Amino acid sequence: MTFLRRLLVTLFAVCITGCVQHLDPQPHGARNFVPWTNEPVPYRLSPGDTLAIQYTLNPELNENELSIAPDGTITAPLLGTIMAAGLSVATLKSNMQQRYVAYLRQPEFDIVVRSYVGAQIYVGGEVKTQGVYPLKGVMDAMQAVVTAGGPIDSAKLSQAVLIRHRADGRPMMRTIDLRHYMNTADMSDHVMLQPGDLVFVPKTAIASFDIFIDQYLDKAIPFNKTLNYNMGSSVFY
Repeated sequence: MTFLRRLLVTLFAVCITGCVQHLDPQPHGARNFVPWTNEPVPYRLSPGDTLAIQYTLNPELNENELSIAPDGTITAPLLGTIMAAGLSVATLKSNMQQRYVAYLRQPEFDIVVRSYVGAQIYVGGEVKTQGVYPLKGVMDAMQAVVTAGGPIDSAKLSQAVLIRHRADGRPMMRTIDLRHYMNTADMSDHVMLQPGDLVFVPKTAIASFDIFIDQYLDKAIPFNKTLNYNMGSSVFY
């Protein structure tokens, strides 16, 4: 079973079993998910992101605009080609420092992200325009739905689903009552998004599992594999 199919089966289970604020992994529905936490998730670099590398003791090596190539690599001074995509800034710096030992006595430098081309979110389900959207600045789950054209008549905003990967790559899932947030501005449902988040708005009623698969799997979900979800990764097995 592909990750997309497993994800959609899990979302279906969420829709038919009721709304809970934090979903713990259960054998029948969410066994691939871990308990939700609000800890910040380090941004993982993506192709197209632009970096600056500033060397403390070797300013002649400074790079002010270093783009991550489509294959995920950068060309760093003295080191040549090195993989950057999929890594946090801290991990990339650690990898470079280990390699710089062969060239520099004191490899002291900072890495600054100039632009976050890969900072994206996915909005799907009962919205007007499903798809991948850039995460520009601060955005909450309701703003993401609005960015996708807003909910359609069949949307069940009270059980919107948010999926996020925590720092170790494992997926987390929770539901958000966007209807309650719209009506009351209750901050408990004011959830700020992070790069790679998936927001899914289910239908108000799903007549059968077959209809769900037909509508959401075979016809409706244009899931973009460029989103930072590492499709098919072993963490989902």
